[in-house]
Amino acid sequence: MLLAIPGTDIHPHAAPMERACQFRHKIFVDDRDWSDSNQAGCNHTVHRICLRDEDIVGYQRLLPTTQPHLLTDNLADMCWKRSSTDQRTFERTRFCVAPGWRDTRSKGDGPLLELAQGVVEWALAHRVGTLAVAIDWRLVVIAMQLRFFVRPLGFPKRIGRDEAVALRMSFDREALHTIQEARGPKASVLREAALATAA
Repeated sequence: MLLAIPGTDIHPHAAPMERACQFRHKIFVDDRDWSDSNQAGCNHTVHRICLRDEDIVGYQRLLPTTQPHLLTDNLADMCWKRSSTDQRTFERTRFCVAPGWRDTRSKGDGPLLELAQGVVEWALAHRVGTLAVAIDWRLVVIAMQLRFFVRPLGFPKRIGRDEAVALRMSFDREALHTIQEARGPKASVLREAALATAA
């Protein structure tokens, strides 16, 4: 299940958000040796928490590039030039999957594909067509297989224990259909998120 929590609605979801921050901190700071500045985001942030039963198995957040975000504030040295900002481009940051679930990309129940479908569904519904990301360079091929149009913003750079690269990833409905085919079920993960948020 994918739980979507807007930055304006953190208070009613304090418990899952606290667990998500601990999950994210463990993966990025403890395991990968990244810094975890900009801990909670802002009112414009959309947090996505991927659950299996009560366990958090994945997380990502979306920030509008028209607001302060990592590639302009904390990771600007990853880009050849200042990353462009507009209302149709959001930054997807702190994407992470629990260690026991990282090898299940090709399985329909994997959190990687569920998080990918969630972000594409949300983006298409909000007229967003591009994501700015800083990810492990090995995920670039997976993004291309899922029909994201990938453009590097700089060369890979070591951050903590990772080799990460800054990218712009554009997409359309073909990416959504490709992800849905890989997952199996055609149901929207956003409807599930809305039900979970309302509960």
